Amino acid sequence: MKEILPNALVVTILTVLCIQFLDLPLSAAIAEYLGTYAPVVNTSNMPDLLLIIVVTLTSLSWGLYFFLVRHHIYDQRTLFCQLTGTALPLSFVIKIILKWLFGRTDTRTWLSDHSQYGFHWFAGSEGSQGFPSGHMLVFTPLFLALWHFYPRFRFSYGIVLFCLIIALIATEYHFLSDVFAGTYIGLVIYLAVTRLVISYNVRRSTNL
Repeated sequence: MKEILPNALVVTILTVLCIQFLDLPLSAAIAEYLGTYAPVVNTSNMPDLLLIIVVTLTSLSWGLYFFLVRHHIYDQRTLFCQLTGTALPLSFVIKIILKWLFGRTDTRTWLSDHSQYGFHWFAGSEGSQGFPSGHMLVFTPLFLALWHFYPRFRFSYGIVLFCLIIALIATEYHFLSDVFAGTYIGLVIYLAVTRLVISYNVRRSTNL
């Protein structure tokens, strides 16, 4: 956690550079060469399933946690369930707050009307909820937990997360900086929740 603040400065600088020099040219190139221009892309009509995924995984995590505790099982499964059950809803709430705070025009809205582009501070609404990427903010803690507790399938986790990043950009769901920022914030949430959960379990074991 000590490295968070200096790393945050580096990430902030890189994010600003992406916003200034990479986001718009990259999105325009994708729209031109991949032919997924916002008004006609089929994925633009797909419902956002992120909330359903978060609610489902959170319910499963806490359900399994209480089942294990009831049977006096305290192992990595218990810790994993605590961590994911806490990190997932927390990250979802944080992404809602941040999207409202920054109010950045999303990629498809910009492609439809370049004049709409910008950060509409404290006014995030439909078409202005691009920053940061909620998918990366939510899924990064999940995949980091899987990476840590179940390392056997690390290669698969990396492939899935990489494909998600590519998909979010290639389908004009997000700018590059949205994805970059969402990933880092997800990392911070994971580290913070991990420390919180470990501290709770240490206190709990001490009081037993």
